[in-house]
Amino acid sequence: MSTRATIAVRRPSGDYLATYLHFDGYPEHAGRLLEANYLTAEEVETLVQRGDIRCLDSELGEPEYYDAEVPSAVLPTLDSLLDYSRNCAATYVYIFDDGQWATRKLS
Repeated sequence: MSTRATIAVRRPSGDYLATYLHFDGYPEHAGRLLEANYLTAEEVETLVQRGDIRCLDSELGEPEYYDAEVPSAVLPTLDSLLDYSRNCAATYVYIFDDGQWATRKLS
């Protein structure tokens, strides 16, 4: 069974660029790797913009993308990001905004 998550970055325009993470989306894995390896909005946007991610490498947080690219989503508001995450069956949402990571657990 997988712990699904959404990774997003809030852009200067105020919208969110987001993608789906299928495996190991729990904070002790994905959260730790994102905080350690993706320190700027540019790095996070590069991670997210290719689309859906199968998993993050357990050492450096390198993404393993799916072979068939599914484009990242552009979402206008936080509420739409949370709806997108729920539709992906995500348990966690990781949002990079104003130079820091925030984690939300969805119910």
